Amino acid sequence: MSVALLSVYDKTGIAEFAQELVQLGWQIYASGGTAQAIKESGITVTDIAELVGGKAILGHRVVSLSREISAGLLADLNSETDRAELAALGIPIIDLVCVDMYPLEDAIAKKGATKADVITATDIGGPTMLRAAAKGHRIVLSAAEQRQSVLDWLKKGRPDEATFTDELAARAEYEAARYILASAKYLNGTVVSGMLAKRFTPTKYGENPQQAEAALYADNRIGTDPLGLDQFAHVQGMEQSFINMTDIDRLLQTVTHIAAGFERNFGAVPAIAVGVKHGNACGGAVAESSIDAVQQMLTGDTRAIFGGVVMINAAIDRALAEALMHYGTEGDKPRLLDGVIGASVDDEALELLSRNKLRVVVNPALAHLDQNSLDTHRRMRPVRGGMLEQPNYNFVIDLKADYMSYHGQPLSEQQKRDLILAWAIGATSNSNTITLVKDGQLIGNGVGQQDRVGAGQLALTRTTTDLPTITDQGDTLTLQVTLNKKKLSGACAYSDSFFPFSDGPSLLAQAGIRAILASNGSVADKTVIAALSEQNVALAMLPDKIGRGFYLH
Repeated sequence: MSVALLSVYDKTGIAEFAQELVQLGWQIYASGGTAQAIKESGITVTDIAELVGGKAILGHRVVSLSREISAGLLADLNSETDRAELAALGIPIIDLVCVDMYPLEDAIAKKGATKADVITATDIGGPTMLRAAAKGHRIVLSAAEQRQSVLDWLKKGRPDEATFTDELAARAEYEAARYILASAKYLNGTVVSGMLAKRFTPTKYGENPQQAEAALYADNRIGTDPLGLDQFAHVQGMEQSFINMTDIDRLLQTVTHIAAGFERNFGAVPAIAVGVKHGNACGGAVAESSIDAVQQMLTGDTRAIFGGVVMINAAIDRALAEALMHYGTEGDKPRLLDGVIGASVDDEALELLSRNKLRVVVNPALAHLDQNSLDTHRRMRPVRGGMLEQPNYNFVIDLKADYMSYHGQPLSEQQKRDLILAWAIGATSNSNTITLVKDGQLIGNGVGQQDRVGAGQLALTRTTTDLPTITDQGDTLTLQVTLNKKKLSGACAYSDSFFPFSDGPSLLAQAGIRAILASNGSVADKTVIAALSEQNVALAMLPDKIGRGFYLH
């Protein structure tokens, strides 16, 4: 007769699982509380305390940590010698283990938890049994969700047994490792780091076709993040690619910073629409309605948004779908977008978007963004030989804070709103960045430049869709770009760090920018302040140590 050992913290459904095993001819052993729950359901069960030669000791902290349990799990199933030795000792071979552990991460996260509380909640027997069962090639269940699939597999006659049990063993080792890592992090803080995740969904390949083995890995169970990438549902269109996943992650950073910035400074989250290309915002807007936000987002930089991915903090209805496809386009030809992400999508919108084979992804949490929506998990970045780790990008500027200083012209209410939008976009774009916003609309995002003047030049050129012209003047070629004076006049700018010289901000002022948000801390601060004051430009500053916006170097 096959023997199963059941020992679970959450007793939900364990009696029904035991009953199914009994009906398949299994003998059931269980630890104290689990044995009691099974016995109360009228199922024959043997408490493992009987197996280990006595009752549980040390306040039930030591039961399964015994020679008998370990021997029953580690004996070589193909060894007659091992079988004979255990038989002589009266120790059964244990063929199946079903274990879930004390919720250590819950104990760590609990407000006011002491070290003693966490130590008390730290399971030792559970991980030991899981690892012993994995090593002993047993049937090992480490999560309640596995029970039905194991029962179905047993009823089918154990097809492809080696593959099936190896998958179970890998999951058990994973659960034990995850548990132990949580304990190590708690005891050592940032001295110990790491991340464990399961493959959630494969992608066709990575950033390039030659990077074939690629996937999204996630482990979003304890304190589930409603905005984790594994919480987004792919509704239609081509499968999610690796780059699509990175675009969603970048969009989330930008959109949540916009939401947090507006709630912090103005008390409410507006309708938000952001479009990205290669992770950086190439369209963005805030408005009272989602339709207005989408329309402004699409027309800020009409060339860059071509082929972009859009995120909206609202449900996508037919009107929004129509705007995404056709607003601002010429004739009946639809706009080319790679995907759209919203809180939900209705059938009419889905049908319209499907005509253009648009990828659609939804997550209801997008409709409820606020200051608490920022990602607070530490950010890890693989580097050769190890990894870098840092706190996440969760600074939110407060224009009323004591750290702010203001120079020159006073800011209007619209300029304040525009500066917050520019800050949220610029601080989540590849640095160095200069971001231009006017009347709630992103009009130019100059990202990833090696110098701040170059970032400003790039941002200014993004305001026009006209192609630059080159004039041959003998020994020199003159590159000429025609800027959109009407769009730039009265606009606001954000710089993700201080200006080392007055040339950058002066360039912006000459183009019509009338309010700038930047950090201070440069030896040229006084020169910059004086230059902008002479050009009637309002300047808001915060210390570089507090609010520098460098992102994704």
